[in-house]
Amino acid sequence: MKKAFLVAAVACLGIIWVSAISASTPGVDARLTNDCHPDAGCGAGYISAYTLATGNAYTDQTLDECTVSHGRQNEPAVAVDPRNTSVLLGSSNDYCGVYNRGVNAGAVGPIWLGYYRSLDSGSSWTSSLVPGYPDDTSPYAALSQARTSSAGDPVVAWDNHGRAFFGSETSGDPAGSAKTFGDEFVARYRNPGGPDAADTTKDGLQYYGTTVVAHGSSAPNLLGVFNDKTSIEVDRTGGACDGYVYFAWSRFNGNGVNEIDFVRSTDHGVTFSSPMKISAGSSALKDLQFPDISVTHNGHVYVAFRSFTARGPSTDAINIVRSTNCGGIFSQPKQVTTFIPNDAQDQSAPKPSSAGIRRYDRRPTRRTPRMNGSTWSTTRRSLAPKSRPGPRTGRTAEE
Repeated sequence: MKKAFLVAAVACLGIIWVSAISASTPGVDARLTNDCHPDAGCGAGYISAYTLATGNAYTDQTLDECTVSHGRQNEPAVAVDPRNTSVLLGSSNDYCGVYNRGVNAGAVGPIWLGYYRSLDSGSSWTSSLVPGYPDDTSPYAALSQARTSSAGDPVVAWDNHGRAFFGSETSGDPAGSAKTFGDEFVARYRNPGGPDAADTTKDGLQYYGTTVVAHGSSAPNLLGVFNDKTSIEVDRTGGACDGYVYFAWSRFNGNGVNEIDFVRSTDHGVTFSSPMKISAGSSALKDLQFPDISVTHNGHVYVAFRSFTARGPSTDAINIVRSTNCGGIFSQPKQVTTFIPNDAQDQSAPKPSSAGIRRYDRRPTRRTPRMNGSTWSTTRRSLAPKSRPGPRTGRTAEE
């Protein structure tokens, strides 16, 4: 499960839709996941990433199932190409392949990252999967380091040169054991014409590999190290660190004392630094989730994250760290604000307010740093979810 505090999250149940972007009035809804054959108007179904980039035919039983599955997808992500705003990439936890062995065999197929592509500002979409899923035998499969049977929690970011990056939490043992691997990976795409190619319609089209940036401890029932709650961003400033890829997540250590880890890539996602704990330095920070990365115009990197009261003496608060050397080292965590958590809950007999005034949920307010984040303005009380979602276990079709 993902949740961002400084960026609005998109919620979606069932199939993924996006409203078409228009310069004047909104268009009709468009389907990103063309998994409804033989229904009319469902596009070409699911097409291999290898076929999309090369034109060479390839399919497999997972892609064939995705084409007809009427499956479900959740936790979507969409990002716009900064070089060509007509080019959009999307993703989700895509359950389309879970019945690839047939209904009678049960939901034993992969839940994997979708790769959805639009060349017309979101009016229409081509559907695919990020390579490396079980049963992928295309030439692209060998470019993936992914060692798991499921992948999800997608986050997507572009650089300024036609490259796109898909971050993911991955789990599930391909051998079928109860192990929850809890790996993190970043898949990368580029323009086949090279960086800054003139034909921007091919930006983010060619898959060229997946790098695993963190390994879980492969223990059953989340008893070992499990990495989850992903965030990704790329430096697009044109400065000294332009093109650096930044990726962060919450590391669940099996004892409830969670931390925020961070890696960076200086070679466009081919290799990454060793994971660095950026939440260190305060004994009050013990239960941490939901990192959110931002890069300012001067190339400074900020990572905000949430702490919970569930593990004392931690409090419900938003914290932030800052790097002034392109993610090389970070400042000590600084608390931005505390808040009273609030969550919508079912009540057997809800009571109206005594004054007859309708009450509305307060939304978290955006914080603006002053003096490069060294001090923070006084904030109004801001409410955020009370629940403390834990790490995601291996996904099943019944999830």
